[in-house]
Amino acid sequence: MASVGEIHHVAVNVRDLDASIRFYGDGLGLRKTLDMPVGNPTTWRTMALPEGTTGRSVFMQGPTRVGQLELLQWDLPVPEDTRPKRAGDPGPCVLSFSVSHDDIREVYDRLRSMDVHCYTEPTTNILTNYGAVTLFFCEDPDGNQVEVIALPTYEEVKAFRAATMAAEAPAGH
Repeated sequence: MASVGEIHHVAVNVRDLDASIRFYGDGLGLRKTLDMPVGNPTTWRTMALPEGTTGRSVFMQGPTRVGQLELLQWDLPVPEDTRPKRAGDPGPCVLSFSVSHDDIREVYDRLRSMDVHCYTEPTTNILTNYGAVTLFFCEDPDGNQVEVIALPTYEEVKAFRAATMAAEAPAGH
């Protein structure tokens, strides 16, 4: 059976493209790799947009080409009552970015210095059958929830699972 590969990119509509570029670039350290106008008859058809719609697209990425973020600002009116998705709402609700354990505090401090609203300081949580992660959540300029997370290595996950299985094994086995 044919299958798709990894997520190539996620597109996020934004109200203020420059503010979003500052957040994801200066705040999270992603680099801008593409900046282009969008909107032509092919785009209108393939995205089911009103004819004549134009906008600007900026691609941001980390150290690889996998998992890019596309920021889109359209010339379409944005209703004032539009709000970002939250837990329980159907559809994407969190953008999650990995960071090293050594760098998570620096990223947090940088975002706070930019007056970004963070819900908590970096916090460690133990995930069942996975191990310890350190993370914090904040909001981008449009109020979308963004998770910054330091993940365990493959070896740490493997060791955690082995220790969990050993602790759960009946005595004498």
